[in-house]
Amino acid sequence: MNVIKTLKPLTRAVITTLMCSLPLLGVSSVHASAVSTPLKSAPLKVTLSPSDPTWQLAINNKLLGPTEVLIEPTERGFARQVQPLLQAGNYSEVAALFKGRDINQDSTALNLLRAQVLLSTKDFNNAELAYLACLKASPDLVKAHQGLSLLYMQQAKYDKAQTHLVHSIELGQADAQSYAQLAYIHVQHSQPWSAVAAYRQALMLAPETSQYQQGLLFALIESGDLNQANALLKELLNKSPDKAELWLQRAQIALQLDHKKQALAAIEVALKLNPKDTSNQLLAAQLHLSEGSTERAVSLLKQGLTHANKKQQIEVINTTMQTLGWLVSEQKWNLAKDLIGSAKRLTKQLPRDEQAQFSVYSAQLAMQQGNTTRALKSLNNALKINPNLGDALLSLASIYRSKNQLTQAKLMYVRAQALPDYQLSAWLGLSQIAIDSKEYPSALKHLRKALQANPERQDLITNIRALENIVRQEG
Repeated sequence: MNVIKTLKPLTRAVITTLMCSLPLLGVSSVHASAVSTPLKSAPLKVTLSPSDPTWQLAINNKLLGPTEVLIEPTERGFARQVQPLLQAGNYSEVAALFKGRDINQDSTALNLLRAQVLLSTKDFNNAELAYLACLKASPDLVKAHQGLSLLYMQQAKYDKAQTHLVHSIELGQADAQSYAQLAYIHVQHSQPWSAVAAYRQALMLAPETSQYQQGLLFALIESGDLNQANALLKELLNKSPDKAELWLQRAQIALQLDHKKQALAAIEVALKLNPKDTSNQLLAAQLHLSEGSTERAVSLLKQGLTHANKKQQIEVINTTMQTLGWLVSEQKWNLAKDLIGSAKRLTKQLPRDEQAQFSVYSAQLAMQQGNTTRALKSLNNALKINPNLGDALLSLASIYRSKNQLTQAKLMYVRAQALPDYQLSAWLGLSQIAIDSKEYPSALKHLRKALQANPERQDLITNIRALENIVRQEG
């Protein structure tokens, strides 16, 4: 009995193993089985982003006292009107009162207040106009540069923010928040070493500020200084063991060191702290697959399919598709059934070709369950979407051969042989059909094509020699 195995890329459909057993040699059988192949994927990485910062904006509540810039005597009545509103934090009412005033007629002090109030109410366009009016009158007004840096940071205009922030530091406003803002901008510009330096300056001035500590940790990880990052992370976890973000950063460090078990343990803690975080569920699922914990991986994917928001659904279903391909190749049918059932409602969001591949996986499950009717329907649906889907063609050929409908099976193999990734399987299928039909010269022709294209497949030589002997005998 001589075995010919057809090999295909990872996560493809069930890989057919043809037992090319010649009738004259006493065996005649064909069966389908899966080839076990370890799951391979892109390098796993925790998707981290710097914590959303909270920056403080100091609003001048004492217009009538001595300040960096002074209001005009004619503005004192307005100042007395807004003073209690400012002290009460009713900034929207103050903003409404400013609408009745001409920005070009107000003093720099009043325009600075206008800008601060409008920034606090997120009226960015008018706040920017007011700050620029201040700088036109007083180019080195520190509070105007500070305010503009905050305004531009909230709009993710980091280059503009950096210009005003650096100017305010040069003018003497070198406080912890200014350095932390500068560090955050360096992170956004993918300059982790500069961010590390700026965060350290901020922490020199405010050593117990957790926001700055976590920013430094993020920058250290991004810069690749994992020893320093580990030391800081241990300190932060001792203080705040319930912060999921810290456990994710521990996972990221472990992954960079290729310590997958440690990464997985850290991510599982993060999931306990935040059970519905879809990104963490996906990463944990991939790690569990790589570590052989298939049932836990499928459970996490099913949770991800349930919890994912619209933005996350595509990522979840793509990871699910990769996992399904692996489960099918490993013949883990019960888990494949669970995952197919959970994913079905989201498959319409997939690209058309991926929808077709999902139909193939559903068909392969149906074939395993002996439901040929459902398998045929799914495969034909897949080929309507993508007529060149090799997995569907080979699976259809397998069904037709099992029904002894050799003409239809041959047609599927002929179509599959035009696809480079499926040529070997197609040639072996055509060879087996020719053997079943006792057309040995034709079978020999297909096997020789297979060997010529895959010279490393020495197992084909035995089958070719056996066929050559038969052809000679029939001479």
